[in-house]
This record gives sequence, C-alpha cells and structure tokens, in this order.
Amino acid sequence: MTEGDEAEASTGATPRVYKPEMPRGWWLRRRHYLLYMVREFTAVPMALWLLWLLAEIHRAASGPKAYYPAASPAFIVFSVICLGFAMYHSITFLSLAGVIIHLKFMGKPVPPRTIVGAMFGLWLVASVVIAAVLIGFAR
Repeated sequence: MTEGDEAEASTGATPRVYKPEMPRGWWLRRRHYLLYMVREFTAVPMALWLLWLLAEIHRAASGPKAYYPAASPAFIVFSVICLGFAMYHSITFLSLAGVIIHLKFMGKPVPPRTIVGAMFGLWLVASVVIAAVLIGFAR
C-alpha cells in the first residue's frame, strides 16, 4: 500500500472514479467516426450470412432431391447485401495495410502505397483463383 492508499483507508473515503459522459450519437458528429462504426457494423450481417449459409448446407445434406436453393430468393438478396458489406469491410481494411505493415527492401522502407497496391493485387489474384476453382467444380 502506498501512503495515499493508507490515508484513504484510514479515513474511509472511497476514491472518485472519472466517468466521461458520452452522448448517444457521438459517432455521428464526425464523418471519420461514422465510417469507422459502419465498418465495425459490417461484421454483424456477415456473421448472420455465415449462419444462414451453414443452415443451407445442413439442409442440402438431406440430398439433392430435397434441397432447392433457388426456392430461397431471400437468401440471394441477403447475400448480395452482405457482399456489399464484405466489399466495404475488405476495401477499408486493405487500405490501412500501408499504415499497419512496415517492410524494408534492400535497406530502404517500402512506400505505403506500394504495400496497399500489393494487398489489393493479392486480393484480386486470390479472388480469380477461388472463382476458377468454384467454376471448375461446378462443371
């Protein structure tokens, strides 16, 4: 115990705790805060989409005759909406790669724009490879 703690304990005073008052719409005041909150919110519909996808996979396990994926237009519409959220989340995250990743090449720092460009390039390559695999399995 320090001297200050002993003095508080002997007087019976409880320490005061600072509790900042935040208005409910604090994140609406600045565009940066709003975009940050929207980015954080994108995880919710994507998680719901994954749960719905798992339910669709479970239904498909009962056999091809019992499963009709085209009979669920709500899943398709929700998937397109979630794709928009996923794109926004991915673009905003990859745009930060230059701030997050620090590389040196031949003793010189790699410019952040180069790192961001490389991340988007790798994303494109991964998307093309995944699309090719999915199209190949569909045949």
